[in-house]
Amino acid sequence: MNPSWVTAIASTIFGISAIFFAYQQWKINTSKLKLDLFEKRYAVYDGVRKFLSVILSEATFTDKDLFQYYADTSDAEFLFGSEVVTFIDKVKRKSLRMRTLQKKYDRLPTGEKRSELVEKEHVELEWLMGQLSQLRKVFSPYLSFSKEANDPFDVI
Repeated sequence: MNPSWVTAIASTIFGISAIFFAYQQWKINTSKLKLDLFEKRYAVYDGVRKFLSVILSEATFTDKDLFQYYADTSDAEFLFGSEVVTFIDKVKRKSLRMRTLQKKYDRLPTGEKRSELVEKEHVELEWLMGQLSQLRKVFSPYLSFSKEANDPFDVI
């Protein structure tokens, strides 16, 4: 056998092997990137879930709970589309309105004005409680590994 043929065949085999290993490395890196993104997104989802769970169980929240909610959701605009960011902001606004109404009526004696504020607070609380069941629907396009997931940021 001619040595130039052996060299050509060996070079071809090494080239194909290099392409194969590069492709496998690309697939691994792509999977790692998806996993990292999932973990960051899940942390935001979990922060919203925990905040709503506190409201559900206590019908109020502390400043510490609110600051934790801010910390947990601060990166949302970089990880999600506008519908999730809007949802997170709406939860914040409604929860703050609920607590403001609570503080206002706590100082009032029983009467028409207090009853009006209690009713408004109850509307906000009901909305917030209903959002626990909506979380999966809002976040699921971003928390799926399936090919069918409709993630607007899925460029991989």
